[in-house]
Amino acid sequence: MKEALSNQLKQNPAMPMLAVLMILFSTLSPYFFDAINMESIAANNAVILIAAVGMTLVFLTGGIDLSIATVISVSAVMAGVIMGHTDNVLLGVLTAVSVGAAFGLLNGFLIGFLGLSPFITTMGTQLIARGIAFSVSEGIAVQGTPEPVIDFGFALVMGIPKITLVSFAVLLIVGFLVALTSWGRYIILLGSNPLAARYCGLNTRWLELSVYLASGILGGIAGFISIANLGNALPGVGDTLLLIIIGAVVLGGTSMNGGEGSLTKTLFGVAVLAVLTNGLNLLGIPFYDQLMIQGALIFIGYSIAMRLNQAKR
Repeated sequence: MKEALSNQLKQNPAMPMLAVLMILFSTLSPYFFDAINMESIAANNAVILIAAVGMTLVFLTGGIDLSIATVISVSAVMAGVIMGHTDNVLLGVLTAVSVGAAFGLLNGFLIGFLGLSPFITTMGTQLIARGIAFSVSEGIAVQGTPEPVIDFGFALVMGIPKITLVSFAVLLIVGFLVALTSWGRYIILLGSNPLAARYCGLNTRWLELSVYLASGILGGIAGFISIANLGNALPGVGDTLLLIIIGAVVLGGTSMNGGEGSLTKTLFGVAVLAVLTNGLNLLGIPFYDQLMIQGALIFIGYSIAMRLNQAKR
């Protein structure tokens, strides 16, 4: 039993961090375990979890998607505009997913087929997405969100926000694809040893395209969920999310070099940063001090995770 627990902690270094933070903040603040506060943590991090799932897929191949946060923004804006004119929720969902897929396809084609650098490519599409979001919205919140979307953002199922359940559903579906399908095994092989993947006969171009497409689609879903969470489509909704998304993935222990990581680890990474941010807010810690604490925790967590990964090898 002890050995099994020890192995689990080694595989998920963010798990003990999460436990320590929850004990600490529950001791320092009587409001931490309040039902409303727990609901707030869950709802406010649904978008981050969905996007972090997409980023994890990209990391597993050894790539990076710097555009995912602004894809969230542009998907939200375009969906908000469509719903504002048509009052059609389904059309809004399809718009958000389609916009995300379009950017994912663009990233995947440029990286997989033209061989461009993931960092430079997604930096460029990041700027394009942000420009479109602010141009279409004229820099202000898009009004006219249908009532069912707003109601969905506030709805609970057994005390759990529905938008959080959506993020968990995304995690489970993608987790199944990664763990139990050949596609999942192929992307891990691609990240571990690209040359071996080619020698095995894998079409690495299409494989990379599929991963960036998945990341874009997840960014689109996250964009629509952001509308439900905030009540409006905001052109800058993703501006502060990129480093949080990347931080959550690396804090969970997924390697940026590819081939090492899991969505379970990402879930714990998201949870650690969510609890840390909420706890510091409850304690009244100034925003800029929070940034320093978050940065230090990400550095410590990633260092531990990488040392554990090296030890396993």
